[in-house]
Amino acid sequence: MSIIESLLKIVDPVQAQAREAERRVAREQPKRERDGDPPHFVCRVCGRKDVQDAYCPDCLADTMTKPAS
Repeated sequence: MSIIESLLKIVDPVQAQAREAERRVAREQPKRERDGDPPHFVCRVCGRKDVQDAYCPDCLADTMTKPAS
């Protein structure tokens, strides 16, 4: 606990308790196993979808781009 937190606890104990309750809730939430799906890219020539960002194995060229959202 920092000096500032100690002083806040003395000055405003109700707010300090509320902050500690918020921190406790945040600590108890389960962590996500992954951040989301991997980015997908589409070949400009053949339309192949892949997670690689540059090289299309079908066209054997550097034709991969992000699709328009």
